[in-house]
Amino acid sequence: MALDERGSALIKRIYSAGENQSAWDAVIVDLFQVVGSIAGVCTLVDLDRRQPYFCRLYGAQNGELAISAEDYASRIGQDPTLGWAAVRPNSKFVDSAESLEPSDYPNDPFAQWTFETFGTAFWYSGFVKPSDELTFCLTAHFTREQYGGSKILLAQFRLLFDHLECALRMSNRPPSRESARALLRMGKSGTVDSLSKGAERLLGDRSPLLVTQGRLLTSRKAEQRVLDRAIERTRGSAGAPPNPTAIQVSHENGRPWLVVVRPLPENYGPFGKLHRNVEIEILDRIPAVPRLDLVQSLFGLTARELQVVRLLGEGHSIDSLSATIEVSRNTTRAHLRSIYAKTKTTSQVELIQLCSGLSTAAADHQLADLMALN
Repeated sequence: MALDERGSALIKRIYSAGENQSAWDAVIVDLFQVVGSIAGVCTLVDLDRRQPYFCRLYGAQNGELAISAEDYASRIGQDPTLGWAAVRPNSKFVDSAESLEPSDYPNDPFAQWTFETFGTAFWYSGFVKPSDELTFCLTAHFTREQYGGSKILLAQFRLLFDHLECALRMSNRPPSRESARALLRMGKSGTVDSLSKGAERLLGDRSPLLVTQGRLLTSRKAEQRVLDRAIERTRGSAGAPPNPTAIQVSHENGRPWLVVVRPLPENYGPFGKLHRNVEIEILDRIPAVPRLDLVQSLFGLTARELQVVRLLGEGHSIDSLSATIEVSRNTTRAHLRSIYAKTKTTSQVELIQLCSGLSTAAADHQLADLMALN
């Protein structure tokens, strides 16, 4: 169906919201306004257990509601549309009138609560399952008057929900298969489920690594143990994702390869974490040209710390560096102390030698010592 200018502009904003919570909040409030609902709810929920993992409430007029998300989450198990969707996994949209008989409305506790809370009589939900365990649900609540002539509005809701679902799915795509970088992705099962073309080329003849039955294997047992531990730590750690881990892998020509294991959180936009994947990058040589992105990956530097390292490499003194990034000398020195601690260096000279000499044999041995300390 055709949308007016406001609806078309909203679709563009849906695809540009990224993972910005404020941008998504504004998009969803506008979506509810476009379809004429008085209030709405966004949830990421385990339908089988009726357990919400994310819940956000929106008032279509000003984006705010008096009740809390915790209050709604405590009642979500009573929502008859969730039960309806749980036993119909292939259905994408449900009308509250389909899940409740008209005679049941006066006595249904959830219908009574929505009327008392939102002033709404009916609701309409869209469902999509971004993972095996969780379902994303967007629900628009309507007054009886709004709902009476709502066929066009519900068609608009379906169209906008489809775009919303597409944008969130696109934001969660695995690394491009077309990438020239040698990238592998491990899913939640712990096996390799995708390889870039760069990885396929690199893992050919005379490679010290191979993928068999979904497992990345090295030719040496000691290196395999280190690699397996790095992958398991990245997959299994609770809380914040761990820093990337780098492992050197011996090669018959004498020049080691570098394997960088980093977390790849799979989020549904800003609406919650689905699970954590693992991304592995393989480098057949430590780059001759200093790769500051690799330095950041190896040692977990922040963006500001990386900027400090780059400026030091360009020859800046403490004074000129501080002036360039517009901070005090003390702040710059605090950044340096943090960088030294992360890279296991003790001076600017040692730090720059590490970053600029990564391709030399001496730096290879130094990096190996540093990685052994991680």
